[in-house]
Amino acid sequence: MTQKNLQSKLLPAVTLSDADSALKIAEALLKGGLNVMEVTFRTEATAPAISAIVQEFPEMQIGAGTILSPDQLAVARDAGAQFGLSPGFSNPVTKKAKELDFPFIPGVMTPTDIETALNAGYKTLKLFPASDMGGINYINSLAGPYQHTGIRFLTMGGINETNLDSYLKHEMVISAGGSWLCPTDLIQQKKFDEITAVARKSVKLANNI
Repeated sequence: MTQKNLQSKLLPAVTLSDADSALKIAEALLKGGLNVMEVTFRTEATAPAISAIVQEFPEMQIGAGTILSPDQLAVARDAGAQFGLSPGFSNPVTKKAKELDFPFIPGVMTPTDIETALNAGYKTLKLFPASDMGGINYINSLAGPYQHTGIRFLTMGGINETNLDSYLKHEMVISAGGSWLCPTDLIQQKKFDEITAVARKSVKLANNI
């Protein structure tokens, strides 16, 4: 589930305050070679921003992030998001995602989380916060008991250009993401050309791995 939504090795996580900035950011990421982005449900502008991007840039795949309640799933889907993500695992949220037939990536942190996700039928999982849990060493520890199950991780939390290669080289990692791909300070300063430059550099790094 949802691996088709993560054909890119990179997933920018973006928190938006208005729809106008959303379009500028989406355009900047596309110019930088990224056609997928996560828009987090942390502001009232999230749903309008997703709708605006979908209408203006249909080639951009939109993931609705920080989904914490079942109600947000319906809002995200109706806004045009193609998949959803959460920082943790919630039974009500994952059940609702299946009811809506909405591709979803639940968050996991511990072996218990992973086994709960597996039993619920999820194999593409967001490992968060990856670096705080031990980074690639932690993933190596998880590989023994879980790699044979077919689970794959979208790793987020503390990932950047300096450690990106260690994550993407691991067989259990399908993609890596975070706000480093679309820095908040550049968004606030409306430096969209610099966002394009960051995206382009990161895409080049990922493609060389």
